[in-house]
Amino acid sequence: MSLAKREAELLHAITHRGTVPDPPEWWRGAVFYEVYTHSFNDTTGNGIGDIPGVIARLDYIRDLGVDGLWLTPFYASPQVDNGYDISDFRAVDPDFGTIGDVRRLIAEAHDRGLKIMFDFVLGHTSDAHLWFRESASSRDNDRADWYVWADPSPDGRPPNNWMSSFGGSAWRWEPRRAQYCYHPFLDCQPALNLANPEVLAAMEDNLRFWLDMGLDGFRLDAVQCLSYDTALRSNPPAREGDNPSVAGGPNNPFKSQIHLFDRDMTDAIPILNRIRAVADEYEPQRVLIGELADVDSSRLASKYTVGNDRLHVVYDFDLIHRADNIRDWTDMLALRSEYTMPGAGLNVFTNHDSPRAVSNLMAEACDAGRAPDAARLLLFLQCTLMGGAILFQGEELGLEQPEIPKEEIKDPWALALWPDFEGRDGVRCPIPWDRDAPNCGFSDATAPWHRVPEAHAAAAVNVQEADPGSVLAYTRRLLRWRRDMPLLRTASERVLHDMPEQVIAYERVTEDEVLLCAANVGLDEVDIALPRSSLCPAFTLSETALENERLTLGPLAAIALTN
Repeated sequence: MSLAKREAELLHAITHRGTVPDPPEWWRGAVFYEVYTHSFNDTTGNGIGDIPGVIARLDYIRDLGVDGLWLTPFYASPQVDNGYDISDFRAVDPDFGTIGDVRRLIAEAHDRGLKIMFDFVLGHTSDAHLWFRESASSRDNDRADWYVWADPSPDGRPPNNWMSSFGGSAWRWEPRRAQYCYHPFLDCQPALNLANPEVLAAMEDNLRFWLDMGLDGFRLDAVQCLSYDTALRSNPPAREGDNPSVAGGPNNPFKSQIHLFDRDMTDAIPILNRIRAVADEYEPQRVLIGELADVDSSRLASKYTVGNDRLHVVYDFDLIHRADNIRDWTDMLALRSEYTMPGAGLNVFTNHDSPRAVSNLMAEACDAGRAPDAARLLLFLQCTLMGGAILFQGEELGLEQPEIPKEEIKDPWALALWPDFEGRDGVRCPIPWDRDAPNCGFSDATAPWHRVPEAHAAAAVNVQEADPGSVLAYTRRLLRWRRDMPLLRTASERVLHDMPEQVIAYERVTEDEVLLCAANVGLDEVDIALPRSSLCPAFTLSETALENERLTLGPLAAIALTN
């Protein structure tokens, strides 16, 4: 059978799926907490968060009610891209701790009933990696084809028009080889040639190194970039609206092309088959969550997760980038419901690469001084929509996006595209633990790697823990309730379209149960007719009233109703 035919049959099978097996796998519909290691908790006073700092806050993470946590990279790195430029996949950067600290973190997370995943970059390394230094030295060394090299075009320019998502050409000239090297991101992040069996085998062994410690899985960075068109064909020009999922601001040159030949190539699937086989060597089950960006993720999610030999879950940015505001979500949610296996997707409203959710998606509410209410509403949606969820650190506090002055910008993406793109510094600011402590309790350093915004001090953890009405208290209550509702992990979803413009409504459905969820994203009260009778409140956010099959939702209110 041809690969194309197999793809079509698998996609048909998942689109016309049956019920989800019961009980589900541990990861299906799970809620994870993303720890941005740089900005979580500094225990050494060097101004950078570290692994002992994560260990010290594991009780806090557990008490949120999440199923596990995911750490961003802590590997040895020059830190040009905050650890996503890895120079040694098996070493811990001294700023973050030691291998012993990692072993203790895994053990202590498990002692608290938490699963733990690490971020892992399959597709590229730092140019400081020993592999690249050898590969770049000549055309005939032992690792000469471990990266993607190409001869220049006849006029000396790069071999094609591919662009880095960070702006500019995706090709870097290497005079020692008289060739160009491909880099989908920064020029210090050369792409690995995973089509080379030796390279793929080496990366598989790097995964095993951490899995052997008892790690529960990986979040795999940028899986859309694991392969490329070996004919090096140039991408065609894009039309307006062709790249709704691409970040980097309105004038990012990366948006000027349709990325047919440098993203989402079919050859990535056999690579994922091999990676999945590595995960399947271990018991209990290890999970692979793939970041899928720069593409139409909602439609492609099933391609990357269907069957038992690819990713378990896809992590995408569609709910962040593909709508101008939250009122435009209904069509997007319906699309995700059609193409995503129940529980095999993730609801991601923000992460370390995007603005804080409440500022990005609920700007009108923030402008009206209702940011905490808007944050609660987003948390309700994130925890009741089909699939699992990844809660980025600080979302449980309702933190808003701070303004970062140009002189404090550290993000290389922002520096490349400034001023059209504000970058990722705002969302990466440290967590405020203690309102009155230096650096709000994040670090004792005189000048930490990033300051805590003054506006975040009032939302510090110690302030919210003393307030039963805080966003933090609400998050804990919501996640406890979610754990007591098994259908939220696995049930299918039906988006309700016949609703007022300011209402997002959907049903989570099994053979025996229905949970109807309705959220008023507007600042005015709204009255709606329920599509079902005999429904009772199961969880309520803010002002709601139910009478004679009619539901009244106050501003920024939400409710879940069950049969």
